[in-house]
Amino acid sequence: MVGTVTTADREVLAAWQDALAAEQQARFGYGLLGPRLRGTDSLPLAVSCSDAHDALVRTVTDDLVTAGATPVEPLADYPSLYPVASAKQARTLAVRLEDDCAAAWRFLYAVVVNPEVAADLTNAALRSSAQRNLTASAVRAAQWSGSTGAFPGL
Repeated sequence: MVGTVTTADREVLAAWQDALAAEQQARFGYGLLGPRLRGTDSLPLAVSCSDAHDALVRTVTDDLVTAGATPVEPLADYPSLYPVASAKQARTLAVRLEDDCAAAWRFLYAVVVNPEVAADLTNAALRSSAQRNLTASAVRAAQWSGSTGAFPGL
């Protein structure tokens, strides 16, 4: 992103930042829902998902910096995630967090495969990353919900 920034670059950067923001929200959300799952069979899945989002936040932040961009900062709070008063609400929130991440990664993928953007070879890795992260979020959502959606991220 260093040098002349095209409209396509701005579109990719905005979608990439949105994916980071979704991952940051998921990391925060798992902090909310985790305590409600203590003593349940769902706690190991919550820990695994939380760890995955932590790793993604670090990786995406580093990738954005390497690309010459300033990563979006996480919000101090995400009021739309509340309340989480029960294990059932915690599992519902987990599905929502994963669906939101899948949607963000799907959008980034759609932007990166735009023919105007696809000519940039650096986007091949981003395209692969977006697809991999979309799939991972869709799988986690399916683990939480017990079913698979036909179109993850929509």
